[in-house]
Amino acid sequence: MIAALTFSTPRRAPGGRVVREARFVRRSGLPLSAACLVANGVREHLSRSLGRAFETSVIDPVVPDERAARALFAGATVYRVRGRLCDAFTVLRSGDALRLAALAFGETERAEGELSPVERLTLDRLLALLPPLCVPLCGEVRSVAIETPERASAESAAYFEVRLSPVTVALGFAMSIDPSEVAVPALALEDLRDLEIECTVECARGTIDVDALARLCAGETLALQTPLGGGGTLCASGVPIAHGTCGARGERAAFAIG
Repeated sequence: MIAALTFSTPRRAPGGRVVREARFVRRSGLPLSAACLVANGVREHLSRSLGRAFETSVIDPVVPDERAARALFAGATVYRVRGRLCDAFTVLRSGDALRLAALAFGETERAEGELSPVERLTLDRLLALLPPLCVPLCGEVRSVAIETPERASAESAAYFEVRLSPVTVALGFAMSIDPSEVAVPALALEDLRDLEIECTVECARGTIDVDALARLCAGETLALQTPLGGGGTLCASGVPIAHGTCGARGERAAFAIG
């Protein structure tokens, strides 16, 4: 938990002076960059699903007190996202749910009231896009379930909002721990398992005069200095990472790490 110096709303003191009182408030240790990753995901997914362009802004991550947490979660639709590092919560309050449902049907506003079964089904499908966006907050997503606002507010240690415009819709995201309370690796191998890296194998080397290089044409044979049966080098994105032996397996080239 981080204490940050802030200043109250200006007030006029005796003598005509304008005074702002200094005080410390609790700030979340969640990096703003992680919240921005979530916000970018929200914008891309909802823009694609609703067929319109949105802009997003992020309200800085905070550590809400008990009273503030109850107000933030009151009457909201909440999903608990169980992750590898902690639990995250997605929060959509009733007024924002009505506006988001209206957007899904090409409207900009909707009168207060209960959502119809069709609107609720449509909204559930939109909300199903949110849990995968929580990976920057909780790590690999392992399960998703509906949670009660009361329990979610009691367990939330950090909270921020993503606000959409030009239509005002706020989506809340919370975490069961504040990142400053526990030290965890920024990335683990599990987070990188779907990342693909281009690999190449260098099997021979040699030198050639510049004028001979300029005269090369199709059909010519270039003799290199590396002897037959010599070793090779495995490179990932141009960076050498291992040495071994070049060969074949079936009808494909193969490389055995030595």
